[in-house]
Amino acid sequence: RRLAYEESIRMPLLVRYPAIVKPGTARDEFALNIDLAPTLLELAGVSRPATMQGRSLVPLLKGARPAWRSSFLVEYYSDTVFPRVLEMGYKAVRSGRWKYIHYLELEGLDELYDLKSDPYEMKNVIGQPAAAKALEEMKKEMARLLKETQAGRPAG
Repeated sequence: RRLAYEESIRMPLLVRYPAIVKPGTARDEFALNIDLAPTLLELAGVSRPATMQGRSLVPLLKGARPAWRSSFLVEYYSDTVFPRVLEMGYKAVRSGRWKYIHYLELEGLDELYDLKSDPYEMKNVIGQPAAAKALEEMKKEMARLLKETQAGRPAG
């Protein structure tokens, strides 16, 4: 997922576990790759380490409607593998309606999309006055998620 667009960051998660998942079940909550380890640990009856990020998907798989995340953080740091994306590292936050992408090395090229009216991210509305409140809220949400996950800080 070198780019923050929907086709790269949103992928279906399919689960077959007849013991708890009813056939044909479909959910629309945000499931992240960091949720897989806590889910597997819970299914195995093993306690999750306190330092592990992510949430077990077991309640969702069982059909419960717990309070769930309403946004998530996506990060990518530049590498030299693909020259076309050199110096295109970013931090992005995705909510149910909005996506804000902040580029780390490309000044003035941040993006904001209203996914409700523009699901294919064709119109960057970051400079539009009508989107100013959403941009402010998404920046605050990004800061909250970065603090919560301690993203960008060295391990140790």
